[in-house]
Amino acid sequence: MAKEIREWAVAIIIAIAVIAVIRIFLFVSFSVDGLSMDPTLEDGDRVVVNKFIYDLTDIEQDDVIVFNSGEDSAYVKRVMGVPGDTVEMIDRTVYLNGEPLQEDYVVHQGESYMDNFTLSDLGVEGDTIPEGHYLVLGDNRPISRDSRDFGLIIEDAIIGEVQLRFWPLNEIAIDF
Repeated sequence: MAKEIREWAVAIIIAIAVIAVIRIFLFVSFSVDGLSMDPTLEDGDRVVVNKFIYDLTDIEQDDVIVFNSGEDSAYVKRVMGVPGDTVEMIDRTVYLNGEPLQEDYVVHQGESYMDNFTLSDLGVEGDTIPEGHYLVLGDNRPISRDSRDFGLIIEDAIIGEVQLRFWPLNEIAIDF
């Protein structure tokens, strides 16, 4: 009986250690709070965030990421500009390095609080996004708090990339 209890205790300790390693270093679940990424991600959706992906690859334009906001809980937004890019919005169209982006996922209902912007409007000195900084926008532009509100985010604030929506079950998705 004592041997069986000891075996169960060891198995439980190993399971807890494996779960801790996964949560600390590899993946974390995140609950979407708000409508700023609607329709891509909706309020209450649960997603898996890959925390180590950016140790292996570069952060790219169009990645959906989770980052620490510095004031509230973490935010989920879409990367629109990476270091070296020029980004501006003219008449609700985002221009990346002078070329308009085709953004089928964007909501354009009504006026947003900042339909037009340049990098200088966001407090950036110079014409391009500086090293270690990223411009992020929500897909539901009229209501999203994003780089138009708080400026560029720093690389150290990025938790990881959203790679899986697992809740609600009828809307499981991998590609965003």
